[in-house]
Amino acid sequence: MKIFISWSGELSKQIAEIFKNWLPKVIQAAKPFYSPHDIGKGSRWNYDIAKELDSTSVGLICLTQDNLESPWIMFEAGALSKNVDNSKVCPILFNVEPSQIIGPLTQFQATTKFSKEEIYKTLIMLNEELGENKLKSSDLQDQFEMWWPKLKESVENALRNVKLTSTTEKRSSDDILEEILQLTRSININSERKDRRVFSPRAFEDLVDIYEDLMAVSLDLNNETLLLKLKRLYIPFHHLIKRSTLPSNSRDELLSKLENHLSNITSALSDIRSSSPYLETDSDKLNSE
Repeated sequence: MKIFISWSGELSKQIAEIFKNWLPKVIQAAKPFYSPHDIGKGSRWNYDIAKELDSTSVGLICLTQDNLESPWIMFEAGALSKNVDNSKVCPILFNVEPSQIIGPLTQFQATTKFSKEEIYKTLIMLNEELGENKLKSSDLQDQFEMWWPKLKESVENALRNVKLTSTTEKRSSDDILEEILQLTRSININSERKDRRVFSPRAFEDLVDIYEDLMAVSLDLNNETLLLKLKRLYIPFHHLIKRSTLPSNSRDELLSKLENHLSNITSALSDIRSSSPYLETDSDKLNSE
């Protein structure tokens, strides 16, 4: 059973690794996957990750105070929602309240606070996914009771040792948008080579849907900086889809959706500027370039 673990930020990364190593000890058939490479150290979103998502049965999202609005979390959450039923995507909260969950993450039903009772419920859900190969309830409980103290200790140590900084959110926001730019460039380069058809139509559809998710978060936050970066992404996305091997009707549909998103972004930026008419905004700089 494939389990995709999503994370963003140093604390979330440590917790994701803890769960990756812990889950198979309780449910031996569990095969957790997470990319150990942080944002800024090469593109995490690549063909290997896309391939893992295609075969994923369950998704776990490690949410901490410093990544609740991380575009990278939204990016992978959007991708998970296209491959896995919402009831099988479980955001796990670490020092976070359910009321703090915003944007696309609210669509998932199985939000779980980190506690013994809630993690056990998550394991029951994971075990049910095994069908005929699932553990007996008594065996699952015995395994959980044996390994829970190790998980609790490891997570509490991570929560205690990792210091969150006020710059984490901004760095994550800027870097993830740069990562998506790198994604579009790398796919475009590959499309000009012999392995052009390695990217399925689903990949292009996911790009547009995730672009929409990021746009929704930026609109909710009324964040001009993020909106401007998404506006810049429109051109490479448009170029990528236009040169793809998609059927013409699918390509035209995606391009139309993308153009509608650009219109919404442009309108939102106009509203932000009109609310502060005497201040020079980043929009002025972008339009003057």
